[in-house]
Amino acid sequence: MAEGRTGESAPSRAAVTDDRLRAVLLMGGVPWHELDDGVQQVRLKLLEAQSEADRPMIRNPTAWAAVVASRIAVDWHRGRARDMGLRERLAALWSVRPPAQRPEEDLVMAQLVAECLERLPGPQRQVLVLRYYTDLAVRDIARLLQVPEGTVKSRLHHAVAALRTELRDVEET
Repeated sequence: MAEGRTGESAPSRAAVTDDRLRAVLLMGGVPWHELDDGVQQVRLKLLEAQSEADRPMIRNPTAWAAVVASRIAVDWHRGRARDMGLRERLAALWSVRPPAQRPEEDLVMAQLVAECLERLPGPQRQVLVLRYYTDLAVRDIARLLQVPEGTVKSRLHHAVAALRTELRDVEET
């Protein structure tokens, strides 16, 4: 039987079962409805690792996949904590000063943000609006736009940085 880059025959690679990966993800706190996405991420990373010629062989794909699944669970928690932190900061801002107290200031700010959004490149503006105005998750945006999640994250990062710079420049003048 042919031996793969992992050092194991093809049938033993099947030992990395979806059920085992789901169990690791579930124990890591990933919700039921996101388990299949996590399994796919692990499978993709396994394929990437096997396709790189300069990487050392994976001696135990089952253990390797369990470690990757646990890291994906940690990443899920980090993303959730980041989102919760943003929501808490926004809630704190609105609780201190409700929007109805200074409608003219809010209108000026809304117009300024709209102008800054217009100056962003189309793909950056698109993911920014989908993420923050329609409250879609990164994976949903990626699925909708048919691009990788990493592309969505990168576009969001660059869009927020550009928006932040423009708004800071306007405040200073």
